[in-house]
Amino acid sequence: MTDNPHLVYCKTAKGHEEITGRHHGLLSRQRSTLILMDCAKSIGLIANAIPLPELEKTVPFLMENGFIVLADEQREQAIPVAATRKQTLTDDVNLKSAPAKSAIITPPTQPAQPRLTQNPEVIEKVKHFMITTANSYLGLMSMEIISRIQRCHTAEQLMAAVAHWHMALRESKIGAAFAASFLEQVKFELQNGN
Repeated sequence: MTDNPHLVYCKTAKGHEEITGRHHGLLSRQRSTLILMDCAKSIGLIANAIPLPELEKTVPFLMENGFIVLADEQREQAIPVAATRKQTLTDDVNLKSAPAKSAIITPPTQPAQPRLTQNPEVIEKVKHFMITTANSYLGLMSMEIISRIQRCHTAEQLMAAVAHWHMALRESKIGAAFAASFLEQVKFELQNGN
């Protein structure tokens, strides 16, 4: 793994299941590594956020337990695009030749907003994570954002601060590569923290 910093890993179905539901009891560092495995970032880039010795233990564990695969392996397992397109064309023809039926049109419903945690320990943990990442990736630009985060006492207030924090990370040189993963992690914690 360390021999090739250009390797890219992807989450498997089991990996996505773990991110959304925490069904497999991963340790927090294993979970953080799993979140960063997004079929786009190389191991060399991920090593900027997670120490290499930790990656050397965690990546083999995640692979052996079916949470991630190499990006090339995932592409081989995917359904070929041509076969999918052919099926879509067949479905289109079947729909056009089917007799028309009257239908009741119902307006789309607004998706329910996820409930945010009210657990003060989770809120403090997320605040700490946001402040740490702001310090690490934003330098002097972090002062205003950290001050805003520190003034938050509820998950709702923190969600309002998340937008500024995420935008600043996206605009920073080093933080840009991790901004989306960090945002996913913060939202998950605030929506699913008990």
